[in-house]
Amino acid sequence: MDRMSRFATVLAVALALLACSSSSPVAPAASASPSDTPPADSLLQRAKALIEEGTDHGALDSLKHARTLAVQATGHADRQALAHYYTALAGYRIANQLPEDAEERRETHVEDAISHLKRAIDVDSTMADAWALLAGSYGQMMGMNPMQGMTLSSDADEARARAKELAPNNPRVWIIDGTSDFFTPSMFGGDKERALKKFEKAARLAEQEPIEDPLAPSWGHAEAYAWIGLAHMEAERYDDARSAFQTALDLDSDFGWVQEVLLPRLNEQAG
Repeated sequence: MDRMSRFATVLAVALALLACSSSSPVAPAASASPSDTPPADSLLQRAKALIEEGTDHGALDSLKHARTLAVQATGHADRQALAHYYTALAGYRIANQLPEDAEERRETHVEDAISHLKRAIDVDSTMADAWALLAGSYGQMMGMNPMQGMTLSSDADEARARAKELAPNNPRVWIIDGTSDFFTPSMFGGDKERALKKFEKAARLAEQEPIEDPLAPSWGHAEAYAWIGLAHMEAERYDDARSAFQTALDLDSDFGWVQEVLLPRLNEQAG
């Protein structure tokens, strides 16, 4: 996996979670009863904000806290699909941010993310974001366990197809689909230029996406441009890469993956 995916998804967007026993990634359910915790909406609002903060700044503590809150929200009858989704997203992000040599820890978080995404889908089988993130999580697992590629590839393909069927205009669906093309070797069907087209589509869709529920997943606009820039940089189209990275920062001035990883790499590579 690229350092980019370990920071933000690459973007695997670049969030984090190695919590204490109450928020351990192998403990998918909250121990406290719903009466002991704030309402699910309040917990998820805070969790979502912390995930955004953790992604922008690489703040593992924020991501751990986000997961703890999301796990607590799974104990409520309402918003359970979203609660499992945000628990998984936190684990997905931390796995991306952990160093490559921390493979066992990364794998634990990805396995936990897959478990929670399956729970989210059990609650709401029409949740396209959960299907898309499940596909991305399978992709992460394949990166760490190539020998499982045959089985996991089929699972990932099925999840991506389901996400597209449910929400063909969801930008996060196309970002995750694009990362599959980006990271898959060409001999196995990967294609970075095809990935670029998907990232560009994601950026267009994100600009138009109506977010009616403030708790619904809404990440992806700046991240799409980060991926666009990375694809151009891989193809040595440095001016296009710089333009895309600048657009990402215009959308999210705190986007650490772009500020601290991608732009310095571009400056070094372009000379």
